[in-house]
Amino acid sequence: MSEVSINVEIAGATYPVKISSADEGKLREVVTIINTKISEFERNFAIKDKKDVLAMVALQLVSQYYKDAKNSEVELSNLRTMLTDVEQILEEHRDKIKNIEE
Repeated sequence: MSEVSINVEIAGATYPVKISSADEGKLREVVTIINTKISEFERNFAIKDKKDVLAMVALQLVSQYYKDAKNSEVELSNLRTMLTDVEQILEEHRDKIKNIEE
C-alpha cells in the first residue's frame, strides 16, 4: 500500500500525518468525530482552554472505546462458548451415526 501525507485540522491547529492511502478516509472520519466532540464540549460546558477541551474529548472517546472493547470481548467469549457447544453436539451426533452404522 502506498503512503500519503495529509494535513488534518484538530481544534484549530493543523497537523501533518503520514498514513497508508487505504486508511485516509477512516482518519478523516476520526478527525471529524474529534472536532465535533470539541465543539460539543465548548458549547455545552463553556470551556475555553483548548487543552482542557482536548483532555475531556480524549477521556470521553477512550472511555467509549474501552467500553466497546470490553463488550466485544464478552460477545466473542459468548460466541466461542456457543461454537464449542455446537461442536460437541455435532461430535455426539457423529458418534451416534457411527454407532448405528456398526
